[in-house]
Amino acid sequence: MRKNRLFAHLLIGLWLIALAGCGASPEANLPAATTKPGKTYKDLVIGYAQIGAESEWRTANTQSIQETALQLGVQLKFYDAQQKQENQIKAIRSFIAQKVDVIGISPVVETGWDEVFKEAK
Repeated sequence: MRKNRLFAHLLIGLWLIALAGCGASPEANLPAATTKPGKTYKDLVIGYAQIGAESEWRTANTQSIQETALQLGVQLKFYDAQQKQENQIKAIRSFIAQKVDVIGISPVVETGWDEVFKEAK
């Protein structure tokens, strides 16, 4: 249960970016997109560990994330894990060290995330 809640928190920021990409104006500054009072999209740093580019869909997904971050003025630190969980974990740890505001992933597998999610929390 706790793991699922943490995963949801990690993905909330990316959900907001995706929502903005579906028609919301970047100037709307949705209030839920803040982690500190007065923080806006332009203040956010997001780390995203993408599974890789194994398909046209995944390539389009990556492009959508990057374009939406640019449109919103969000600083995006993007990492291509090349289909390897250990690369995604390495990227997440790097994002933690950089103190990004939001960490998002497209997990390559369902298990094996407990330790790094605890670190992120």
